[in-house]
Amino acid sequence: MLNRDDLIIKVATLFYEADLTQTEIAKRLKISRPTVSHLLKEAKDKGIVRISIQHSKMNITKMQSEIALKYNLKNVLISPKSHGTLLDKNLVGSLCAEFIEQIAPTISSLGIGWGTTMYEFVQSASYTNFSDLEIIPLMGGFGISDVKFHSNHLAFQLAEKYNCSVVYFYAPAFAESIEVKHTFESTNLVQEIYKKGKSVDLAITGVGNPAKTSTYQRLGYISTEEKEKIKSSTIIGDVLATLFDRDGNSVSTPISDRMMGMTLEDLEMVKEVLVVASGEEKIISVEALLNKGFIDYLIIDEEIANGLV
Repeated sequence: MLNRDDLIIKVATLFYEADLTQTEIAKRLKISRPTVSHLLKEAKDKGIVRISIQHSKMNITKMQSEIALKYNLKNVLISPKSHGTLLDKNLVGSLCAEFIEQIAPTISSLGIGWGTTMYEFVQSASYTNFSDLEIIPLMGGFGISDVKFHSNHLAFQLAEKYNCSVVYFYAPAFAESIEVKHTFESTNLVQEIYKKGKSVDLAITGVGNPAKTSTYQRLGYISTEEKEKIKSSTIIGDVLATLFDRDGNSVSTPISDRMMGMTLEDLEMVKEVLVVASGEEKIISVEALLNKGFIDYLIIDEEIANGLV
């Protein structure tokens, strides 16, 4: 006669390794099926049987929950590791489009930033109908190079896809001088777009690390000399019209003083904020913003997720 532990092991072996049903085990061992069920439960309770779910998405799901809990976020989405920077941005952009299209019917205004990750989001967006939605650019919206990454162009494209209304930011992302910036900001058109941007239901923005790579460099707004100055400063990130340090505090520079768009301080006051980012170099930038506690949603790649966990 088997003692209880031996019986538990026998039942667990027949069930998990021999793939017998509980009814078949009951007949073979001449015990009731409910007894088999109780013995299987006891096997797990005692640690004799340990069930591990092996699935490629399980680790990502676990990280999403850990990051959401750690930074008090409403939702976190993580794209799986790929083989290439462009594909990483594309996957993050696709996740962003899926998320926005789920919640779009519940909001009336959507603010969008600029840059390569935002571009991937707009390219991934579906053609659908959100006629009650209004798209608002959060950065100065025109320039002479790589127009496709500018906020006005992105806002126009997204509005076309979503069949909704759009307004434009009638100023450049970078003014030629502080005096020119003040001239733009004194106009009713720019004052109105700032007002709309600050009152959006949801703001979406990318995050950069100007010491390594950023939209500013790609569009030619930062010279090699200015990049070297940033590297030797306390700046570790950029978001919209702000350069910031490791503590998430704005850093005033001749570059940031000419930027036209919502600042980090403005973003902190927005109803809800979604940050999208990809690339290992942005871990420190994203973390600094998360520690400030104003972000509600986060969409990142697996490299950044590993760094945050």
